[in-house]
Amino acid sequence: MSFGPADGGNLFAGWERRTRVWALVFAGVTLLVSALIALVVIRTGRPVVTTYVLALAPACGVYVWQTGAIRRRHAIVSEPFPPEWETVLQRDVVYFRALEPAAQRRFRREVQVFLGEKRVTGIKVQLDTTTRVLAAASAIIPIFGFPDWEWSQINEVLVYPTRFDGEFDFGDRQDHNILGMVGTGSLNRLMILSKPDLISGFRNATDKRNVGVHEFAHLVDKTDGVIDGVPRVGLDQRAIGPWIDLMRRKMSEIEAGRSDINRYALTNEAEFFAVTAEYFFERPGLMAAKHPELYATLEQVFNQDLRARVGALRRELKRGRVRFGRNSPCPCGSGRKFKKCCLQ
Repeated sequence: MSFGPADGGNLFAGWERRTRVWALVFAGVTLLVSALIALVVIRTGRPVVTTYVLALAPACGVYVWQTGAIRRRHAIVSEPFPPEWETVLQRDVVYFRALEPAAQRRFRREVQVFLGEKRVTGIKVQLDTTTRVLAAASAIIPIFGFPDWEWSQINEVLVYPTRFDGEFDFGDRQDHNILGMVGTGSLNRLMILSKPDLISGFRNATDKRNVGVHEFAHLVDKTDGVIDGVPRVGLDQRAIGPWIDLMRRKMSEIEAGRSDINRYALTNEAEFFAVTAEYFFERPGLMAAKHPELYATLEQVFNQDLRARVGALRRELKRGRVRFGRNSPCPCGSGRKFKKCCLQ
């Protein structure tokens, strides 16, 4: 597939064009209102030229204000990519390592923009480079097939020190079993991720589980306003019925014990979509072999044919596979043992 522009210069051309168009619209409306006010002022005897110059100023100000995001983004991508971020991508993100060099350059720019425009906040946990970069990678992987994608559905990622419960309390109790969550209601545009599960999702790249990708897949699903397992991205109206039928058939196979798809997919259609997205991005070759119809549909949804990179993925898995137990150095890079750091 085509990955679009490789470098930051033209990567956001569509977004920039739309932003400038809307800035012109708002500036035009402001100018119209200012001109009407100027006509009234002129009738009081004020100088015509001075009045119209003053009327033009608000419109110019509106345009400058509305296009500020463009200048900020250009400033973000003009910065050199931090070497410590590159270390995390090379060490932990198999998906990134399997990309062609041009696509890797685009991935880096996407990481810069995400971390430059979205907040990643630690809640009673130290927020390190590894955690921030992996949160960004989680956001980019599901939408990498859409070079012009904008994450307008999220403003902030909250990182918890452990898993948590439905009341957002975290700790080591048995009912603290939630790895991640997309916020709703008062938590709209927020996402919560467990730090150790975010990291281990990337460090174990063969288990078909990645909570970061899982939660951002929910946001892909939410582009039509509802998280229901039926994403309107990549699926036209005619494909929705067959997709629902396919989900039901696959859920029946899981229920009967005849599938290697994580049983959490049985929770509901929304979780089925997110769980199979994890499978799709971690083990595309296996999914294509065992679930060809499911793979073909997700390929369409995410606009990514990962089979072309299966060989590269396998090589990178062998080269970069990292196993860690309770006494291993913590994957967050703190230097402490896993059991004394992120596992706590």
